[in-house]
Amino acid sequence: MTEEHRGEIFGIDRRKAILTLLLGTAVIAAAVFFIGQVASFPKMLRALRHADQIWFVVCLAGEVVAYLGYIAAYRDVARVDGGPRFRIWTVTRIVAVGFGAFVAGSSFGTLGVDYWALHKAGEESHRAVRRVLALNILQWGVLAVAAAVAGVLLLAGLESGAPLSMELTWVVLVPACIAAAAWVSSPRRADRFTTLPQRDGTRLTRSPRGWLRWVGTVGRVALADAIGGVVLVRHVLGRSHRYPFAVLGFPVFWAGDVLTLYAALRAFGAHVGLTALVLAYTTAYVITSLPLPAGGAGGVEAGLAFSLNAVGVALAPALLATLVYRFFTLWLPIAVAALALTQVDDLSRELPRVEREPEG
Repeated sequence: MTEEHRGEIFGIDRRKAILTLLLGTAVIAAAVFFIGQVASFPKMLRALRHADQIWFVVCLAGEVVAYLGYIAAYRDVARVDGGPRFRIWTVTRIVAVGFGAFVAGSSFGTLGVDYWALHKAGEESHRAVRRVLALNILQWGVLAVAAAVAGVLLLAGLESGAPLSMELTWVVLVPACIAAAAWVSSPRRADRFTTLPQRDGTRLTRSPRGWLRWVGTVGRVALADAIGGVVLVRHVLGRSHRYPFAVLGFPVFWAGDVLTLYAALRAFGAHVGLTALVLAYTTAYVITSLPLPAGGAGGVEAGLAFSLNAVGVALAPALLATLVYRFFTLWLPIAVAALALTQVDDLSRELPRVEREPEG
């Protein structure tokens, strides 16, 4: 990468990145102002003055654990079914670069960085796409299952405090999604669903008929790759002895992240049951799956604060805990991401030489 292009990495213009972060800061400030009007600023200031700062150390420890779990899971998912065998240091830099692209609002984004790394390491384009999708399906699937289990426990009366609609949503939707995934990824159907349609030279034209044909082809390709990602997840779960960190890594990741939020709440004297916390956390975290600029700044803060309030946390400590949580999960890692972006050249040279996992 020449000096001329160092201002733009994966489509991230530095001026755009700075503007995105400034915009994110402004949106957060606006969200805090409006929520603070409801929560009462005097109450927030009192809670802030009496914060138990030892819990901030626990917040940092939780995020360290979370990233270690994510890196371990990423490495194992990457090598499933003959994929690249990344070194831990390689995965660490890929994850950090992806986070930098995500925060900066790059169109390439985290998924794009993952695709770039896998493709550079020798994965054919559709296999790389399916592996990226498998990584994300497994990551979010673990969180969704945790929310469903929490919903069941709350419905059973082991704890209280979460709205019934919140409990039922996860209890109903997650098993339905798992059943659908199991059905389409069944060995009896997987080949049919994951076979790519033949390219017949269809191009996007001004003709409505040609446009519909192009959309149909693209849709079938996208569906085949999406189901291919589900099939990879099934392979991981069916051979957990061979890919143990792919199965255990994401539970560790989410546990560390939830620990960070729990510690932030405890710092301001708030108490909430684990099941209710998981349910509120998961409901709010859906927002971060959207391609929002600056890591969803503003929207995530508002969503998490009100979700915590819905399970019984007073709004003032809920907002303060959310801001502390986001400091450790968003703003603090930005410095690490900025350093990681300097590793792009090294990764570009290193990835094509990565060894591959034996098939079978």
